[in-house]
Amino acid sequence: MENHFEIRLDFKPNTGRPERVFLAMAEYVSAFERLVYVVGQGIDPEGEVSCELSAIEISSLKSIVNCIGGYCSTLSRLPSMIAGHMVDLDEIDSEKQIEDIVSNIESDVIADTHLNFPNQANINRLEFAKGLEQLTKASRKLVDGETVDVRNDNSNIVYINTKARFTKDPEEIFKEHFELKREVETLLIKRPVFVGKSMWDFRSIQRKKAFSAPIEDKNWLDRYQNREIHLEPGDAISATVEYVLYKEKGAKYFGFKDHKVLEVGRKIKNEELQHLLDLETEDEEQ
Repeated sequence: MENHFEIRLDFKPNTGRPERVFLAMAEYVSAFERLVYVVGQGIDPEGEVSCELSAIEISSLKSIVNCIGGYCSTLSRLPSMIAGHMVDLDEIDSEKQIEDIVSNIESDVIADTHLNFPNQANINRLEFAKGLEQLTKASRKLVDGETVDVRNDNSNIVYINTKARFTKDPEEIFKEHFELKREVETLLIKRPVFVGKSMWDFRSIQRKKAFSAPIEDKNWLDRYQNREIHLEPGDAISATVEYVLYKEKGAKYFGFKDHKVLEVGRKIKNEELQHLLDLETEDEEQ
């Protein structure tokens, strides 16, 4: 599938170095190519998408760029989407500003096309910010009075806010987040282990997350391995769990790692667990 978008630079003649306008256009083309790739990966990490320059027209300087690959009927509209959400940007220096524009782009993408499972977009915020910064660098090559607009096959012309500037490097804007958490949770047992301190397979009912972890409650583990406590897959335990809550630079979601079960409380048989889950479902529906 092949679609295209257009970038038009309405330049002023006889304004300094002759290559300036072409360098600006090349930067715009490169920035949008980068952003198309980043958003394409956010839609389908396994997909392949690329851009190729199809034509250049002179009056105003116009580049026609082909978008080739999956979801290009949507991705060819991306420059217009981005330009529409840049209108109120001035100085860009916070993660929230990037989060707002990327969240809007994700909403646009979901509304514009039918995504395969999991039916959501997950755009890397840091990589998107780097592409957006490249757009603002292209705008620095313009002189007063010059404008840049974008459009695709069926859209209206949308002008790029050429005054927007990054006052911080994107790498400085985004911070990694690491936090050690300790919570009492109900853990569904997916795979128990009888030998030593091997890893058990659990699913946290509260976080709805599966993970593997050792049980460090020696007294409880000794009783279990001596057959004083009987548990089967599908049963659960109440336990104190320690884990790391983290989010990498530019990631949309928090992740969990380095789980440990520090202390085991009471056991919860499968029938009781199902009853508790049914009560929670009823409470959520009310």
